[in-house]
Amino acid sequence: MPTRKLSVLIAITWLVAMSPRANAQMGHVLEAIGPVNQSMGGAGTALPLDAMGALQWNPASITGLPHSEVGFGAMLFAPEIELRSTVPANTFGPGFPDQTMSGNTGSESDVNPIPSFALVCQRCDSPWTFGLGGFAIGGFGVDFPGSRTNPVLTPQLPDGGMGFGPIYSEFQLMQFCPTVARTLGRGWSVGFAPTINWASLAVSPFSAAAANPDGSYSPGSSADSVWGMGFQTGVYYESPNRHWSFGASYKSPQWFEEFALNSADHLGNPRQLSMKLDYPSIYSIGLGYRGLKRWQFAWDVRYVDYENTDGFQPAGFDTTGAVTGFGWESIWATALGAEYAINSRLRWRAGYTFNETPINNANMFFNSPAPALVQHHLSTGFTYEMGQGWMLSAAYKHGFQNSVTSPWQAPGLGEVPGTEVTGTLATYGLSFGISKCF
Repeated sequence: MPTRKLSVLIAITWLVAMSPRANAQMGHVLEAIGPVNQSMGGAGTALPLDAMGALQWNPASITGLPHSEVGFGAMLFAPEIELRSTVPANTFGPGFPDQTMSGNTGSESDVNPIPSFALVCQRCDSPWTFGLGGFAIGGFGVDFPGSRTNPVLTPQLPDGGMGFGPIYSEFQLMQFCPTVARTLGRGWSVGFAPTINWASLAVSPFSAAAANPDGSYSPGSSADSVWGMGFQTGVYYESPNRHWSFGASYKSPQWFEEFALNSADHLGNPRQLSMKLDYPSIYSIGLGYRGLKRWQFAWDVRYVDYENTDGFQPAGFDTTGAVTGFGWESIWATALGAEYAINSRLRWRAGYTFNETPINNANMFFNSPAPALVQHHLSTGFTYEMGQGWMLSAAYKHGFQNSVTSPWQAPGLGEVPGTEVTGTLATYGLSFGISKCF
């Protein structure tokens, strides 16, 4: 028991010390948790290979783990983000601009650490299994400098430009999931987890609030942190010969408090900016297969419901000039993963994930702070058993570059003909983890 308490204490310190920020994959949802699940492309709803992936995708599947386990992981996540825009001469009136303007700017984003922790405790004489997970589950962030040639990054009105000026965003999401699962007999298990969430948001300029009287938007760089709640439930089944397994889970929307950021108006007077931004519900189903010697296979299908989530409503401007939402569409995603046991100590894995992009060709302008564009992901990795229950895992992932282009949008005018705003995103991630079976 003292060992378990020490593990939880170390985990909390680890998670608080590392600040997770990621331009996540399925929109702003991370497609995998921890190096083992990452090396399988995020597939794991019906094939529990480690505690982290099982706790994230299906609370019932922790009964299918071969042992109790405690594990720590971290990913070094590096996005490559670009924002390009074009505005023809005289678009906004004679001489404004006096010649066609076009430019491309890269985000000055750093390599970000993304932590994960999981603990699963089983008892051979009990049908109950208990778990605790703590991990980053998503986010986004950009850091575009201002520009005199890239129209969308030129200064705001009335400072001689037509864009937003420098664009900065940082959205972090952490989730803690105390989990309980029970075997029901005949291969079936059920699981449930209340989810406790923490999030931090900074966006500048803050276009989700009413524009100032001079037409500018106030800065939202003073981040606000809020708490949220939700739940996750799932079922898991193993065939009598254990060749096939099935899993299904539902993660509810994660309902957060309203963000309230301290700012100032165009005259320097204090102003508070507010925004509601929740985490979408996720439906997952999966199949697992272990019928070939040394091989294990997993296939997952997910539905991420952005359209019914606060903060992602249809994009546009209201009568005050505030942006009404990100305008993200609900998306489907699928993940495939395979594991091969090279020998008794070393297991190699590879995975592929595809997801639709939630940003359509009408809304890229509104998503300059959150270019969630990657659709194809490849990953690979391994686990090495070091002895006495200790396991070392590592994984590498690549999200292939994707771009979306939409017209410029203006309050009261809508789409501006002849203009273009293009976002581009590619991602890279290197994960490490260590775990102990007991």
